[in-house]
Amino acid sequence: MSRSRQAALLARHLAEVTDVEVGLYYDTGARWIAMWADGPLQEEMRAHLGAALAGHHCVDMRDREIDCHRSTSQRAWAARAIASRREGTLGAAIAEGAAHRRSLGVGMPRPGVHGPTHTHEYYALLRHVDDLCRGTAYPERASAPEDEPLIGQLLAAGTRDHANNSRPTVSEYDMATALLAAGQAPAGDRPSKLTVHRASEEGRWGGVARTTTQPPGRSRLLPARRRHERRQGRAPHSDRGGRQAR
Repeated sequence: MSRSRQAALLARHLAEVTDVEVGLYYDTGARWIAMWADGPLQEEMRAHLGAALAGHHCVDMRDREIDCHRSTSQRAWAARAIASRREGTLGAAIAEGAAHRRSLGVGMPRPGVHGPTHTHEYYALLRHVDDLCRGTAYPERASAPEDEPLIGQLLAAGTRDHANNSRPTVSEYDMATALLAAGQAPAGDRPSKLTVHRASEEGRWGGVARTTTQPPGRSRLLPARRRHERRQGRAPHSDRGGRQAR
């Protein structure tokens, strides 16, 4: 059996045991890349990979260097944000993260054609939820049944049409704006639903203006793609790791 055929069988096996779609792609030399969205953590996938390579069906893949790359979806971002909001940890994490940025003297991006100047709270929220996505297995799954309706509402709040894209796109940037607007409303005025209200060409969510020039949604299933566009003042991160197949 060819190595390419064994790689396809290995990817299919990993998909079956983890219940997520897994791709195993040749890179260069002896290097391959296993890629999947959401689902198990990297160390969990490496354990499944090691068990599979120890079997008798993928012997030609044992001497290959297989890197692992887990990406996360907008659905995962929304699910982690809503879970943190329900658990009461979201506000504290935002406040702590914003205070830390200010203590370090982190500067804010200059306003311009790429969008408005956001607050330290905005960037702290993005960082907090990204960290939750990175450290949670199957982050796309609702942590509690009552989270499901709010996850849908937050995804809708982060969806917009773009002139250069025929499909509506979902952005965590817009979802972050929506969450901050809901959190800043007076307690008696806070809406029971996370909804979008567009009042002009720029659009408004919960009375907070936002532009239409934020970057469209992008594929998260690409190796070495740094997820730090428009997030100045924070270190980029990657969910990529590697292992040497034995």
